[in-house]
Amino acid sequence: MTHWRADEWAEAVRTGIRSRGLSLDEAARRIGVPTSTLRSWIEHRHAPKVTVFDHWAQLAEVTGLGEAELLRVAGVLPESLASPVHVAQAAKALREGIDQAGQFLRQATALVYSSPGTQVANLIAASPVDWEMRIRSATRGDEVRVTYHHYVGVVAPRDFPHDDAEVRRILEHDVLGELWRPLGLYWRVAEVHDWHEPPRLVIQVPEQEATRPPVPSPVVAAPPVVVLSPIWGYGELLASLVADGLGFGNVDFRYFGLPDAMADRVRITARELAEPAPRLVHSVPPIMLLHGLAVPDLTGRLPVVVRYGPRMRGRAARIYREPLLEAGFADPEEGARAIEAAVEAGIPPGCAYYEVTLDDEDVFDGDRPSLDRLNDAVAWYAEQIVEQVLLGAGHPPVPLGGPLKRLVLPSGRVRRPPALAGQVVRRVAGTS
Repeated sequence: MTHWRADEWAEAVRTGIRSRGLSLDEAARRIGVPTSTLRSWIEHRHAPKVTVFDHWAQLAEVTGLGEAELLRVAGVLPESLASPVHVAQAAKALREGIDQAGQFLRQATALVYSSPGTQVANLIAASPVDWEMRIRSATRGDEVRVTYHHYVGVVAPRDFPHDDAEVRRILEHDVLGELWRPLGLYWRVAEVHDWHEPPRLVIQVPEQEATRPPVPSPVVAAPPVVVLSPIWGYGELLASLVADGLGFGNVDFRYFGLPDAMADRVRITARELAEPAPRLVHSVPPIMLLHGLAVPDLTGRLPVVVRYGPRMRGRAARIYREPLLEAGFADPEEGARAIEAAVEAGIPPGCAYYEVTLDDEDVFDGDRPSLDRLNDAVAWYAEQIVEQVLLGAGHPPVPLGGPLKRLVLPSGRVRRPPALAGQVVRRVAGTS
């Protein structure tokens, strides 16, 4: 670094960023550093800190320059070695491209035969009725892209002599009966955020939030986790990301193949939550707390409690207005508060837990929530929980799997989180 050609390197980076049409803020976000850090790299007349190499691949991508070219213009890579290094880098890139193409083909083949969304679409297409299908995926996030689930919208033929209720019955029992409960499919009732004008009948097919078993290895010696969240508190997403990060299994009761009757759903859910299950993360269904489901005994478990601000609560009340009215609340916001109160009352004095606060400031852009920002905030909070649990279990604080792996730098360290108004705090119930 003693011969670092600061002027040439900084100009190459600046030119590369401009040629890609990026602002400094956007370039810094893609590289994974604060804007002030990127500005110090390209405006100061001295070599940057060695931590710049943690972001070398991202710098190369953002500028459109190769990693070797960035080294050459900095004066780190001698001219005599530049050509051989470029050749080696090109060969490496070609090998990686061939490998990625092979992975893509293998994934595409698996998709054809085993993807839940494909299985649903194939069965509907094979039905004697000429259904019209419209399919969307709910994928969100800027820093951590996550596909939550897939939507399969179904429209009956114009001359079909049945109302929506009968169409639901036919599709659920006659067309998809063999898949409905094994895949944990359900009819989307709440607003479909990721679809401007969805059909009236939408089947939700799980992806990230699907119920799944723990990975065979490695085994993390940590207690099972239970996530308690208000409605529209993204507790299910948080739970699934924590599960992946720890190598645990995930249980989301929305995708558990539960019966239609609420009393039966509550009974089965209560039974499943009764005993701590090793290496599993459970998310407690918020709406069921209004229908008699009690917060389970938290002895031997690690609770994670999600809280949010008034604007998120108001949004939740609007989205879940019908279920809250059906639960007997004339004011939906009163129902949302009742769920929060049930969560609060379910944590016994002396119980240690993690409290995740989703701040309105991190979620809303003007009058509307940004689902991408909300997704990223939840992902960062999940990473912080995973980090603390892994450290407590004697492991390196690096997520073991799932989307959170995208936050790990080539050096093996986790990227620094952005500045968020919300937070993750370890608390003990009944203490100040």
